Amino acid sequence: MYKYTLNELKILAEKIAEEASPPYSVLLYGNIGAGKTTFSQFFIEKLLINHNQKITSPTFNLIQIYDTIKGPVWHADLYRLKNENEIFQLGIIEAMHESICLIEWPDMLENYISDCRIEKFFL
Repeated sequence: MYKYTLNELKILAEKIAEEASPPYSVLLYGNIGAGKTTFSQFFIEKLLINHNQKITSPTFNLIQIYDTIKGPVWHADLYRLKNENEIFQLGIIEAMHESICLIEWPDMLENYISDCRIEKFFL
């Protein structure tokens, strides 16, 4: 269940999207169903070049990359990662130094991101 209403979550995501510029990462923490993916969808929708593009959850393919008015936006869901080596295979750490990243379930990244510009949200 959301701590925010859908409208509040949309306003928050859009405000952060407007202010974000690369490199910038948003780490999204929360239980299943807390609103991490919904936040990400609102954020990405605000920045999309092609507003007809469908925004899907990266749960199964782990990463989706979108072309936006601020450059690539990486949307990652790291819930299914088994070990830290998989982080490097995905290229997410490099992306965090170059792009805007929205990362759900970021716990495995904690040891690798100290020098990145990050916002943490607990939904």
